[in-house]
Amino acid sequence: MSTQHTTTHRDRERTGEPMERVSFRASKSRLEALDALVDAGAFPNRSAAIRAAIGQLVTSENTAETRGDDGE
Repeated sequence: MSTQHTTTHRDRERTGEPMERVSFRASKSRLEALDALVDAGAFPNRSAAIRAAIGQLVTSENTAETRGDDGE
């Protein structure tokens, strides 16, 4: 079911910011779940989905720090 998704220069045009390329390891099941979101139209590609997830993580962590939460 996994589809090959590519990132194009259009991703950089949409954000208006220069992008850094990173690589990471993920389990096959996580990537299949990510691809399912892309295939369902939730995101245009893997890169956009990962950027959204990073954005949510950073926002969540910053909010927790502001409230004084220690994460436990």
